[in-house]
Amino acid sequence: MALPDESLIFGDSRIPKYQQVINLIKSDIEQGIFKKGERIPSINETSEDFYLSRDTVEKAYNKLREEGVLISVPGKGYYVNTNEPTGQLRVLLAINKISAHKKKIVNAFVEALGEEAVVETFVHHYSTEKLERIINENLGKFNHYAIIPCFKDFSERTQSIIEKIPRDKLLFLDKDLDNLSGKYRAVCENYEQDTYQILASAQDAINKYEKLYFIFPDGNQYRPELLTSFKRFCVDYHFDYCITNVFDPAGVRARDLYLLIEDDDLVEVIKHCKNHQLKIGQEVGILSYNDTPLKEVLHDGIAVISTDFEKMGQTAAQLILEKRYEKIHNPFYLIRRSSL
Repeated sequence: MALPDESLIFGDSRIPKYQQVINLIKSDIEQGIFKKGERIPSINETSEDFYLSRDTVEKAYNKLREEGVLISVPGKGYYVNTNEPTGQLRVLLAINKISAHKKKIVNAFVEALGEEAVVETFVHHYSTEKLERIINENLGKFNHYAIIPCFKDFSERTQSIIEKIPRDKLLFLDKDLDNLSGKYRAVCENYEQDTYQILASAQDAINKYEKLYFIFPDGNQYRPELLTSFKRFCVDYHFDYCITNVFDPAGVRARDLYLLIEDDDLVEVIKHCKNHQLKIGQEVGILSYNDTPLKEVLHDGIAVISTDFEKMGQTAAQLILEKRYEKIHNPFYLIRRSSL
């Protein structure tokens, strides 16, 4: 039997020890360590290997037998009875917020997994405390844990919570964690490379503006690589620029371009231009992150830098279904509209 992940050391968990044994055996079967028809270690062997009481292991084996995962042969031991120990694929999906583009990810993910899968979606609202509650209450209950790891209060505590999840069951969406070891799945954006390339591809439209503003909100939930790519573009292409975390209406002038992340800032810039008769896309440019149906029609169309959210959800589902442990770069693109 495979040794348990560090996050499942027997004895230091809210999950009962017998349930941890059940989870470990099911995981071994899913990974092909034990195949249908093969004998698994005896109750005594498992008890000795993991320093557990014989009663605890026997309870786990009996539960697995009741579920049809194992069969017992008198005088010989316990044998694997299935290659699909959990029966139904169960996936926990923890997103950072409810929004139009997160809805695209969720819908594509659920649809690609198919009707046989059960996906339960939770919202952690960028909060380590809420993620901790989600994980503690559900660890061991799902085959896979898909997480969007965007947090305002990311810390060592956040990392330790995520590290409770066995790597073979972990999947990241949207962004990766830079210092997480082990083999796991991820479908993420390359913020620095993609943002720079997209700004460079839009140089013909950006050239009509004299100064570029990037309104970058406070908080750890946004990747600093966005700032790096923005600065590098402005320096390489000789644009005057300013990075700020709040929109200052008093500083708006004709021939300014605003790069925006938050929709609240987008609304403020549009309102200001409207109130001061500044023509968007001619006198003041707007380029926003993450496309939504509203941006397609708002003020004759807001130009966006966006990842393909549906593709992200579909690719994540494929990694699970095909049992592939890969880190995949999700495509980024520019949608030109009248605001640019």
